[in-house]
Amino acid sequence: MCLKDLRDEFLYDCECRHLAKGSLRNYRAATRFLVDFLESKHITELEEVKPHHIRDLMKEKQDMGSTPRYINDLLKVWRTWFNYLVTEGYLDERDNPAKKVKPLRQPKTIIDTFTVDEMRRMIRFYDGTDFLSVRNKTIIMLLFDTGMRCNEMILMEPEDIKPDYILVKHGKGSKERVVPKSPALSKQLMKYRTLRDAYLKEYPSRHKNLFLSKNGKPLTDEAVARMLKHVGVSPLVRVSPHTCRHTFAQMQLKNGLDLYSVSRLMGHVNIMITQRYLLGIKDKDIVDRGTQTSPLMNL
Repeated sequence: MCLKDLRDEFLYDCECRHLAKGSLRNYRAATRFLVDFLESKHITELEEVKPHHIRDLMKEKQDMGSTPRYINDLLKVWRTWFNYLVTEGYLDERDNPAKKVKPLRQPKTIIDTFTVDEMRRMIRFYDGTDFLSVRNKTIIMLLFDTGMRCNEMILMEPEDIKPDYILVKHGKGSKERVVPKSPALSKQLMKYRTLRDAYLKEYPSRHKNLFLSKNGKPLTDEAVARMLKHVGVSPLVRVSPHTCRHTFAQMQLKNGLDLYSVSRLMGHVNIMITQRYLLGIKDKDIVDRGTQTSPLMNL
């Protein structure tokens, strides 16, 4: 089977599953790297691909200065592609070349998050009463309060907001989950929806997304990133939707929520992914929490 044709089919399937634009870009780039590399070795058919070819490309990327984390991210995409080919019957499980390739060892990194003061400043930044200001403030509060991914937030519809929680219908891997909704967020969402309804009467839109642009179109990842960068509260921490998500996870762990529950709220497929957030919690926070949960103090 021709690798280029199989790549096109895989990418089309990814588009049909409504993956985030950023994920689609990464999938296109990673699979293109592999196909181009294999073609340079005169390999154009699926049956010719062997584990050592993938290892050779990883070594080439490493020699060019790519980080182990970046190379491992490429490997994840290649595994996803070959797993798709197994599922679709193009490849036998035992012949899956990516399955036999181990990821590179990479140093554990501490994930940077916002401080409580920085969170407050971000939430207060958009304090106007116009449609865009209220929308932006609502988005920031929602990202901090739910830990949702940017694309999950973009695809939200008003009906996804339930009395006690929010239904995430477009999670990673097309999985649904529920996330919490604090009274503070509930109040802000009510305010935004009232303003949104009035705005749509004047500027009708055919789109059902909860969060819309001033032209009535769904937001993009880039638009949300620009909105957050405009806040710019810290020169040391990357101001992005994903940093808000990291902050949610770390604060939930600091506040005593167990790792398994945080993993479910984040929509992680593996609790090992969630464990990395523990690295960023300072010793003092752990000691303070340990004192509060001391068996002797809770007799």
